[in-house]
Amino acid sequence: MSKSSFAERLARQGRVRAIPRVNSGSREEIVLKPDHVAPDVIAATLAMVARGTTKLKAKRAIERALCDGAAIITLSQVDDATALSDELRSAGISVAFRSAADRDLKAHFSARLKALRARLGMSQEEFARTYNLETKTIQGWEIGKVPDRGNRHLIRMIEKEPVTIQQLVNEG
Repeated sequence: MSKSSFAERLARQGRVRAIPRVNSGSREEIVLKPDHVAPDVIAATLAMVARGTTKLKAKRAIERALCDGAAIITLSQVDDATALSDELRSAGISVAFRSAADRDLKAHFSARLKALRARLGMSQEEFARTYNLETKTIQGWEIGKVPDRGNRHLIRMIEKEPVTIQQLVNEG
């Protein structure tokens, strides 16, 4: 058996397929979850690569979703969220847009925080004390100041699991 030269081996592999890419769009963080036991990994990967990520990152995100049940990836140029969602769904991957949920939370943060406090039956001071926050911070949020991303996520977690988050915040 003779050894092939590097050039001969490259010639046998064929040409690299060009992937049409989206020219513009917004940055989106998406959560991938497999819909099928055997999704079309290549179609899903190509859909994400067309929107600004590398093949390797897209492939690893799909693998992580298959192994762990979900994976998060950032795409730098999503021009049409519906088209991306349809492409990934047809490949057997469901998608949730984190930034859309965060934009909604940002837009309605004050009302959601007031409703959360009312549901828990707490004053601003009690809520702040219970979740290790400053009372002035809670007051600011309720008059319309928008908290940073980490605090928005904290409030979302409190909405879903208030007792668990209280225990975690106050461990020490």
